[in-house]
Parts: sequence; C-alpha cells; structure tokens
Amino acid sequence: MMKVVLLDDEKPALRVLGRFIGDRNDVQVVGAYTDPTEMLNDVKELMPDLIFMDIEIPEMNGLEIAARLREIQENTEVVFVTAYRQYALEAFRVSAVDYLLKPIDPEMLHHTLDRILKRRVRRTVGTETGSSPGIRCFGGFDITKKTQVPVHFPTAKAEELFAYMLVHRNTTISKWTICDNLWPDISSPENVMHKLHVTMHRMKKTLQEAGIQVRISSLKGYYQMECEESCDYFQFEQRVSRELSADQGNPEALMKMLGLYKGPLFAHRDYPWCEEERERMFRYFATASKRVAKWYQERMQYPQASEVLHALILHDPIDEEAHEMLLRMYLNLQDKHSFLAHYEKVKKTYSEELGTFPPEILSSMADSLR
Repeated sequence: MMKVVLLDDEKPALRVLGRFIGDRNDVQVVGAYTDPTEMLNDVKELMPDLIFMDIEIPEMNGLEIAARLREIQENTEVVFVTAYRQYALEAFRVSAVDYLLKPIDPEMLHHTLDRILKRRVRRTVGTETGSSPGIRCFGGFDITKKTQVPVHFPTAKAEELFAYMLVHRNTTISKWTICDNLWPDISSPENVMHKLHVTMHRMKKTLQEAGIQVRISSLKGYYQMECEESCDYFQFEQRVSRELSADQGNPEALMKMLGLYKGPLFAHRDYPWCEEERERMFRYFATASKRVAKWYQERMQYPQASEVLHALILHDPIDEEAHEMLLRMYLNLQDKHSFLAHYEKVKKTYSEELGTFPPEILSSMADSLR
C-alpha cells in the first residue's frame, strides 16, 4: 500500500485529485493540504511515499517545497500537478518523478501511479530476496535456473505435474491418485496411465536439462519427489507454521515471511486439486498478518501496523477482522480523516463484491464517530 499526500492551494483541485486516487485499493491518501507549511510540519509523522503537489502556490513555490522536502524526508517522491508547462525542466532538477498538466487526465494519473508502484515493488523484491535462482509459487509459478534463465516446460500438463509434486513433496503418492487429479475426465486406465508416463518423462527431462535439483523415485505404483531448490512456498509454509504454533512466536520473523506472499499459490493457474492448499496458505498469511499488526500496535508503531493490514486487505478486500483492526487503530489515534476515508472504501467494496452493507460492527463504529 503506497501512502500519498496531496498539496494544492485550491480545494476543488484537491477534491478532484483525491476522488481519482481514492478509487484505488493500492494507494491510500493520508493527507490533503492547501497550506505547504502545515504539510511540511506533518510530513515526518505521515511518512508518505509520494506527494502530488501544485507548483504555483502563493505562500511557497512548489520547487522550493520539493527541495525542503528532500531535506526532511528524502525517501518521499514528488509528482507535480500544474497548469504550467514551463516548469518541467526545473521540476526534474528537483528529482520529481513525473509532471502532470491540469486539467488532470485520470488515465495519465493512474499510469503514473502504476509505474511508480511497479518500480517500488521491483526495488523491494530486489532488496528482500535478491535475484537468486529457485522456484516461485506465490502470485504465479516461475522456475529459474542458476543462469537466471526461466525454465519452460514443453506442455502445460508437465508444468502442472511439477506443481502437484511440489505440493506433495517428500510424500509417497499413488500413480492413480495423480491420474485422478490431473486427468479426471479420462476413464480408460490404459490411456490415463500412458498420459502420466509421457508427462512424467517430459517433466523430468526439463528439470534435468535446467539443472533443477530434484530426486524422483518410482516403486510399485507410487512416486515420490524430493526438492532441494530454494522455494518461496517451502520457506513460507515451514517458518510461518512454526511461528504460529509456538506459544511465543517471533513477529519479526513472521514479518520477513509475509514478504514472500505475492498472491495465491500458483496464481493464474487453473488447478482444481490445489484449492485446499491455496486456501491453507492464505489462512497462514492472514493469521500471520494480524499477529504482526497487533504486535506493531502494542509498540505504538502505527505506520507499520497500517502497512501490514493494508497489504492483507489488498489480498482479501472483505476481511472483516482486518478492517476492524485498522478502523479501531484510527479511532484510538483520533484520526478521523483516515477512519472516514477507509470506511468509505469498505462501503464501496462490500457493495461491489457482495451487494451488501458493511458488517454491523464496522457501521456501528462509523456511526459512533459521526
């Protein structure tokens, strides 16, 4: 979740910009200002990732604000929004990441946000996980060998068989169980067994040629696979399950593991046999996220708690408990603006996703605040 601040001396311009950005689930507007001095005073506490600001502001030129901002919060980026073209060169001299002309084109605005978000994700992933070879199962399915070259299977079924074996690694699996899961519509025993043998051969050949470290044994109608490659799925499952089952888990260790979860297990692959495991991994992610957020709240590290909860909501927009935790935190901080902004998003999400109003506990909190 990227935190954004808006600065413009005209309130109508702020409302328009806020409306365009407020529809997104990956961006949160944490402040909107007409006074640059007030914004600069608050920026250290808000810790925004990005500021949209006008250049022509009576009290202080936007270029001067950007220069002062770099001294206060050097990691905060700036996008200028202005009706004047002549400042473009100066804008980039103060390291602005973009320059949008008024009246704002929503498509251009969202293009700018998408570009910045993608760059931030690439930078984060590069910092946390590096570019080491291995197997990525969360948010997709990618195998990279030591030469950094992606591994491509000759058929979709060969790839699916490898995914199936990864889920059932270190387990003895009946050949008929594999066939029932991967070829449920083939009734002929001879045909389905032939399919399995051919697909297993293609899978093993592809992995061997790519240098992927796996051992596959076959004996009396059963297969077993052991995998020695680095894999986000293995790391996440082992570490998170251990920490969650411990009486006194390590929230900092859980936080590192949360970064591995980039989306559903084998996302964008239609593997019906995987639904139960996919759901189990998400429950791990959701439970770990809430435990880490609570840990941050207890230590009054509210920006970190908010970041964790927003990341969870991005993956599950109707998680009632996550919304309640976030809204209660805003109430405790007496941050009415953030509370109401988030509650409006909750109302919109529940209406669009479920055709209902938010749960009673959330609406009661909103009523009490009003």
